Amino acid sequence: MILGYGMKGDGGTALKLFEQMCELEIKPDIVTMVAVLTACSHSGLVAQGQFLFKKMIDVYGIVPRLEHYACMADLFGRAGLLNKAKEVITGMPYKATLSMWATLIGACRIHGNTVMGEWAAGKLLEMKPDHSGYYVLIANMYAAAGCWSKLAEVRTYMRNLGVRKAPGCAWVDVGTEFSPFLVGDTSNPHSYEIYPLMDGLNELMKDVGYVRREEFVSSEEEFEEMNIVGNVY
Repeated sequence: MILGYGMKGDGGTALKLFEQMCELEIKPDIVTMVAVLTACSHSGLVAQGQFLFKKMIDVYGIVPRLEHYACMADLFGRAGLLNKAKEVITGMPYKATLSMWATLIGACRIHGNTVMGEWAAGKLLEMKPDHSGYYVLIANMYAAAGCWSKLAEVRTYMRNLGVRKAPGCAWVDVGTEFSPFLVGDTSNPHSYEIYPLMDGLNELMKDVGYVRREEFVSSEEEFEEMNIVGNVY
């Protein structure tokens, strides 16, 4: 329940549940602390998250694991405290994971720190990930910053490593089942009806002022869609 409320951004309720649990003398464990720290992260409760992280060590006697440091890095990153996020990642007694570097890159994109984002991207690329989502994240960061030469380098790097981006896929409820649709896919027998309809919807969106914009993968939900988890659970 704590994690559920936290993931929905209701950190206040999540913290109340945590306090109630402690009042009932139910001692938090490592999983509980991940849940409550995640709640603080998703709700921007930086001070509370820092307090609970310290309390986890001093009061509950829990030695922080990699996932707890990941939560703290995400907490600071979301709040724009990028130097603190960097300190967590570089100062913890564990080797940073791919997803932790990706989390920092996403935070740098959101808060416009291309210098630190490029540094984090270098660290991530040193690990030579085989999932295209990480490279897309870096490429999008460079695209938003207008660093087209850097963007070209990332694409070349992907090509040299043989990393290919999987085509986008949507699952549509067609009544009796869910049907997958890939980008540019014409195998569906109704594609001749689907694409004109989509074109019409695009025109309607333009008429009401929608402007297409390249977005970044910056949250845990988006990472999960790409089989990447922002925090290590």
